Amino acid sequence: MEAFWFWLLFILIVFAFAAAPWGYTRNRWPYRYGGAYRYYPSAGAGLGAFLILLLFWFGLIAIAFPWAPVVAPPPAPVQ
Repeated sequence: MEAFWFWLLFILIVFAFAAAPWGYTRNRWPYRYGGAYRYYPSAGAGLGAFLILLLFWFGLIAIAFPWAPVVAPPPAPVQ
């Protein structure tokens, strides 16, 4: 579980760092128009991170589900 939290934090930091408005992007669209357009890159990065987490959890479910303990039905009574 420690590795999961490490990689989760690492992925989120990479996405946040990539979505930051750098000096050369401050005069470009979408930052130039202001308003809600400024949040599109960070919203896209957030959605990308959410998609990665969602696929990660689906992968965990797909891996863990076949190994889940199966409750056997009670034996049939012998007559």
